Amino acid sequence: MTTLGFTRPSKRIKESIEQATKLGFEAMGAPSMDILPGEDSEFVRLEESLVPGCIAVFCSVTAVEECRTRFGDGLKTKMEGCKVVSIGPATTRKLEAEGISPEAVPEEYSSGGLVRLLGPEASGRRVVLIRSDSGSDVLSDGLRDAGADLVDIASYRLKDAGMSIALLHLLTMIKQGRLDVMAFTSPKSASIFISQVEDHFGKEAGAAYLHKVKIAAIGGPTSERLTELGFEPDIVPENATFQDMLEAIREAVPQN
Repeated sequence: MTTLGFTRPSKRIKESIEQATKLGFEAMGAPSMDILPGEDSEFVRLEESLVPGCIAVFCSVTAVEECRTRFGDGLKTKMEGCKVVSIGPATTRKLEAEGISPEAVPEEYSSGGLVRLLGPEASGRRVVLIRSDSGSDVLSDGLRDAGADLVDIASYRLKDAGMSIALLHLLTMIKQGRLDVMAFTSPKSASIFISQVEDHFGKEAGAAYLHKVKIAAIGGPTSERLTELGFEPDIVPENATFQDMLEAIREAVPQN
């Protein structure tokens, strides 16, 4: 059985372990970040930015959840007159549960996929990105380059969750060589975890331990950040979803 480690926002750990276990992994997850609501001013900007004919892009399940928390049943009304776009199937399901049917989903569930989907119609058009305060520049830069009137809304904030028993266990597994794959789900979580490894073991020792483990990145921006940190990923799925990453790992790593 392949032993898989990952870090995710605290509220996603349980469901992520269940997903990995169903695919046959021995999975252990540790919280990398806590999810905090976006500032009030961000939701005011969101309301002001949703003009008729604009494109409203939901970049994660959490973005939908936080908007639901803020606007309640009024979320559906806020989206009237807008072209609603979802980054992928999980976000689409969350929107549909709110009575909102996205008009478009990219073929590749990633920031790059959204740029390719929206680029041809973005010129001179208001595009509202609804995401975290740590969203990838790939999406915002790509749409600006395509001529969009871009509004970037931080509907939630990500805060370093700090050290925990689960994280200490994961670090111990890495040191002892008992972890087969370490998976990363965002550039920020990658930066946080590498920093924690280096703080715990020292930079050289931490890098030596981690280089013995196969590295998986959920998508392009996370892969680029890991490469910048000195840990080029071995596995990157075509679509940037946790499920796709798990399936790519299962295909790439022989089961023990």
